[in-house]
Amino acid sequence: MMSKTCAIIPAAGRGLRMGRNKPKQFLEVSGKSLLSHTLDIFSKASFLSEIFLVVPQDFISEARELIQGFSDSIRDGSRFSVVVGGAERQDSVYNGLCRLPSDCDWVMVHDGVRPFASLKLLEKTWKAAQISGAAVAALSATDTVKRVLDAVVRETLPREEIWLVQTPQVFRKEILLRAYEEARKYGWVGTDDASFVERLQIPVSVVHGERSNIKVTTPEDLDWAAWYLGRNPERENLQSAGGEA
Repeated sequence: MMSKTCAIIPAAGRGLRMGRNKPKQFLEVSGKSLLSHTLDIFSKASFLSEIFLVVPQDFISEARELIQGFSDSIRDGSRFSVVVGGAERQDSVYNGLCRLPSDCDWVMVHDGVRPFASLKLLEKTWKAAQISGAAVAALSATDTVKRVLDAVVRETLPREEIWLVQTPQVFRKEILLRAYEEARKYGWVGTDDASFVERLQIPVSVVHGERSNIKVTTPEDLDWAAWYLGRNPERENLQSAGGEA
């Protein structure tokens, strides 16, 4: 029997740094929300069986209306579900994990406000995880990296060892669920999913990410997103064909 992969898209943050009257994932860029741009690609990923969208409690209705628009584009029986988020990102991902079906073997986690990951990157990270059990997309550092404390440089880190981690991140479900249960038990705090898996001493492989796969966090990021979409009107067609953004 073919293994089943599900996706969790955490999109329950409030985006306070954006300074707007609604969470950034629901802000419109080029005629539709950031979250819609993200879901466009996930709706085209034929290797995903189910997609769990995690949003704030008071945006459940808006999220359900949003996913309704994808009902005609979902392939091979894939479907979307909406899940209520938690106080922090890791709480939201855990809520999504608890909703995964028992026959789900693999789980892909991707930030709802990373709308420009290509279908090729999703597939590449998924395939890498099939070999190692855990894989993340990341970029090698191109700048000199220094550790700073109290506005004073403490040391210069070896740049060739520094990678800037993105999503998607893909794991065997049993690994990620155990990592999150341990995190809840011991009070671990992390800003990405792999950090919990690493604490279990499980190796996580890395695939090269994409420069355009930014996480929209600030108003400047939103401006860049609008500029990028304006320059790439055929973006969705390219990605559905497996091209990079």
